[in-house]
Amino acid sequence: MTALLLALAVAPWTHPLVFHPAPGWQTGASGNTHSVYVGHQRPVKGALESAAWTAAGVRYSDPATADPPNVSLTHLSPNGVIVWAVAFSPTSPNEKPIRLDLARARRYACCEAVGTAGGEYELSGSGPGGAYSVIVRIYFGSKPTQALRKRAQHALDRLDLPPGR
Repeated sequence: MTALLLALAVAPWTHPLVFHPAPGWQTGASGNTHSVYVGHQRPVKGALESAAWTAAGVRYSDPATADPPNVSLTHLSPNGVIVWAVAFSPTSPNEKPIRLDLARARRYACCEAVGTAGGEYELSGSGPGGAYSVIVRIYFGSKPTQALRKRAQHALDRLDLPPGR
């Protein structure tokens, strides 16, 4: 019974967060690491995170866990898009399941000392089975046209969330 409970607790972390590749897009991922989302920028023992990114129209130059990816954002072309995601534990109470639908994203001013012409959009929620929390940030190099939004949604569709419990 203990082995089963342990397996359920680590299930999301047996498959780190990734974006499936696509022509014209770069991808990268951190694998599993200690989370800074739980301990106010200090890793907490037992809390994990997994970050991944995909980018078009820019050479991605930041570590996979960089939130925001300021170095890459300074070079984002007008037709560029960066989609960055992180899964982390534990989950936030009463979190709704994430829906990877750009139309549901909220716009935020971006970023720490780096401006992006198109701004930052964010989706958040819990992963499958409420096993972990997810934040997805979408950065546009210019005001998001229908073509750029379609490009970003294509990237969101390639995000492979870890399984739930």
